[in-house]
Amino acid sequence: MRKRGFTLIELLVVIAIIAILAAILFPVFAQARESARQITCASRYHQVARGVAMYTSDYDTTQPLTQWFASFAGQENCNDRILAQLLWPYVKNWLMFRCPSDPHATDSGLDACAADGETPPTQQCIREYRWALKTDLGYNYVYLSPIMEQANTGRWYNAPATDARIRNHASTVLFVDSLWWRDPVSRQPLCGGNWIVMPPCRYWRNASGGVVDSFTIVRQQCDSGAASRWYDYAGLSCGMGARPACWRLQTATGWYTWMEFGGAWPWHRRERMMVAFVDGHVKPYTPAQLTQGCDARPQCGGFILDPQQYLWDLDDYY
Repeated sequence: MRKRGFTLIELLVVIAIIAILAAILFPVFAQARESARQITCASRYHQVARGVAMYTSDYDTTQPLTQWFASFAGQENCNDRILAQLLWPYVKNWLMFRCPSDPHATDSGLDACAADGETPPTQQCIREYRWALKTDLGYNYVYLSPIMEQANTGRWYNAPATDARIRNHASTVLFVDSLWWRDPVSRQPLCGGNWIVMPPCRYWRNASGGVVDSFTIVRQQCDSGAASRWYDYAGLSCGMGARPACWRLQTATGWYTWMEFGGAWPWHRRERMMVAFVDGHVKPYTPAQLTQGCDARPQCGGFILDPQQYLWDLDDYY
């Protein structure tokens, strides 16, 4: 008696059922994997935020330095220290400075960026410098520890905030997901994250109609004559009329393509960025949510509308 096999139609039906199930389940699996990466990212940011709290406790409640200079920012020097290197004694794991949702946040990916013409370093100190420079935790440095150029000497220094200047630790951004580079043509992110990010707004109009600079530490350093300019990715000027990089938005083209959101970047599903606040809690935000209390326009062109809702500043100017 001949055994009956599957007919072609039956095989096609089975294949069609498997294809339908795959189409249903694969996105679910992908979302589950991304949710796990997002949870890991939040846990790592929380650990680094705790490291910042320990750092500030050791340094008289002063926020971490953005960079300790033996040279100018951007020049690789084993005597320089980027923020993540300064926090290393409190964190002790480079993975904590990397978000798993960033596909380039690996040792080799951060060692050398083809877009910058980098080659793998031969010195471990330079490797760690690059890892710190390309951390996914973009520091809110303009408000917490701006980089200034000293008048007369031309040397660069930090002017960090103290805890006493930060009015509300739970609503002040400490770190945001960031990126190092975006290809100007494909607009795809490359080469990991960036150790600093720029805020979306700068000026506030008070009740009497006067324009107030919310970059209070920058303004104080400039107005006192201590600094001649500050590091802002644009004009490097102390003048209030200068337009720093900030969020570029629709003007983000060419070299500044990566500055669409001031160097911040939504790595996570539903276009969300992981944000750590000064008090240590971590939460995902969309780019629009990160601009609350602020009329975000290119290059800090919009005003802060509600300082109490604005998430980036120190609330020390009103």
